[in-house]
Amino acid sequence: MCRVFVSGRGNVYMREIAEHLVEALVQIGRPGELVIDDLPTVGETPLANLVVAPHEFFTLSAASETDRRRAAATSISINTEQPGTPFFDRAMTYATLGRLVFDINPHSLEAVRRLHVPAVHLPLGCTPSMDAWGGDDRRREIDFAFMAGRTPRREQLIAGAGGMLWEWNTDVRFFSWHQPIEADEPTFASGNAKSASLANTRIMLNVHRGDEPYFEWARVVDAIANGCVVVSENSVGIDPLIPGVHFVMAPLDFLAEQAIALAFDEPRRAAMADEAYKLAATTLAQSQLLETALAEAERALANGTSARRGARQRERTRKEPGVVTTHPFDKTASDLKLAYVSQLAMTRSIEATIATVTHGDRDHADIVSTSAWSESEPEVTVVIPMFNHGRFLAEAVHSVAAAAGESGPRTEIVIVDDHSTDDSRATAERLLGEMDWFPLQLVARAANGGPSVARNTGFAHARASTVLTLDADGSIYPTALRKLLVHLRSAPSDVVAAYGMLELFDATGSVGLASHLPWDPALLMQSGGVDAMALFRRDEFLEQGGFPSVPELHGWEHHDLWLSFAERGRRAELVRSIVGRRRVTGGPKPVLRDIDVASTFVELRARHPRLPWPS
Repeated sequence: MCRVFVSGRGNVYMREIAEHLVEALVQIGRPGELVIDDLPTVGETPLANLVVAPHEFFTLSAASETDRRRAAATSISINTEQPGTPFFDRAMTYATLGRLVFDINPHSLEAVRRLHVPAVHLPLGCTPSMDAWGGDDRRREIDFAFMAGRTPRREQLIAGAGGMLWEWNTDVRFFSWHQPIEADEPTFASGNAKSASLANTRIMLNVHRGDEPYFEWARVVDAIANGCVVVSENSVGIDPLIPGVHFVMAPLDFLAEQAIALAFDEPRRAAMADEAYKLAATTLAQSQLLETALAEAERALANGTSARRGARQRERTRKEPGVVTTHPFDKTASDLKLAYVSQLAMTRSIEATIATVTHGDRDHADIVSTSAWSESEPEVTVVIPMFNHGRFLAEAVHSVAAAAGESGPRTEIVIVDDHSTDDSRATAERLLGEMDWFPLQLVARAANGGPSVARNTGFAHARASTVLTLDADGSIYPTALRKLLVHLRSAPSDVVAAYGMLELFDATGSVGLASHLPWDPALLMQSGGVDAMALFRRDEFLEQGGFPSVPELHGWEHHDLWLSFAERGRRAELVRSIVGRRRVTGGPKPVLRDIDVASTFVELRARHPRLPWPS
């Protein structure tokens, strides 16, 4: 009996690897059993206990460290992690206690051997249970998919490809590392759901976590088994796959272009899918790969090679993973923020007083509309708040008009000029004159109220049941309104908004992504995960009271709103496509927003005490 151990509290895809290995054991006539969480004991043979992902299995075990190490010594660990990561280092802490290590990738295999540990390559392959396709010629509805953990390298690639991907049907799924993924969720699929998704996808993009050219076999074999062609950046350890025959391989800088070219050539893509699928039942069959690896391991163990010397060396030289420490508030930053907030409040108070004296109303606003405004019956209102961003306004407005178009939803735009001190209002008025055919309204406030007041003013003038917030220095892609509206209309009643991924860019080009993670209150209580650009149900927004106008939250008002929804049991949902772009430079706003994040989260915590904040 060969028992395959895996953690029940770790990532679900590690359990999938274990399940596939048990399936393969049965295929080759070896009794196999999946064991979750229980520690291995001395087995009948050296290969009786196989531990998948030792960095998770042993670390997450409730047993004592002594018992963990004793169990590791009676096991053969299967390393799934790539070198240069804390996960690899943790895996080696336990894997080197055994007599041998299996590794799923030849690139990391060499890193294991450099630790003077006997190691055997156990490639990941395909099993019958993976295949939801069957080799037919079905129509695939998803053009491009991306499924991986978030890293700056991956985020930048997807962000930079936004200008090409927006017109295709995409399924872009990032997941965060802040906690193990234990089951299916909006941006992670496992088991039959994952297979079905891949069987409905034409192309899978593969980008490495970092600079290591590590081929992500765990992701690749799932795609191959379901006729989804992989387009990967340059990698090592790709045998038996042949670039240009079974998949596409290209430098990172040209990866998106190669993927688009393949999407336009369906006969070539289908031929690659067929060639790779043929390997799934032969060369890449997990049963065959496992049988070969077990035979090699048995020979190595029979030679009497011991890993204990390497383990002791490893123990002497390894370093514990770094510990993240917290620091007290930076008094200088806190004082600087307080000074800025006080000055801003004084300026706004003076402007409000002048507005009251001049117009009899501190919230007075001049309103100008195009001729098309009175005749329209909008499905979506786009609110564009503006303060001294007139130089970007035309790009934002024209992007909305393009998204409305002939096939988009009926749309109106409300521009709220928050008492700009430059020619932004004049720029908006010129746009109204040039676009008299489009339902467009300018609300020019007599006093500055800040982003929250400006956005809330736009909602007050919106006539549609759904409202999108769009900053004046951002823009949306032509399919954005349709995708967001379709998603929101079909969402459950507790969903108050739909948001899509945003490319962050500056003068140098793409710098990353925003709003690319699924709705997760636990993550919201740790960092700012969802941008202000979202399509809201107007009634829910007004019932909540809109964006808060709290000086201490400068730049975090939208985050406070998301926390308010979470506190009420409401949520937003992610549309797994890139829908727009947002500048990260062009003014002092980003610097001021991040000047004292610690005290901001203290304020947020105090404002939302019913949420389960971490200790």
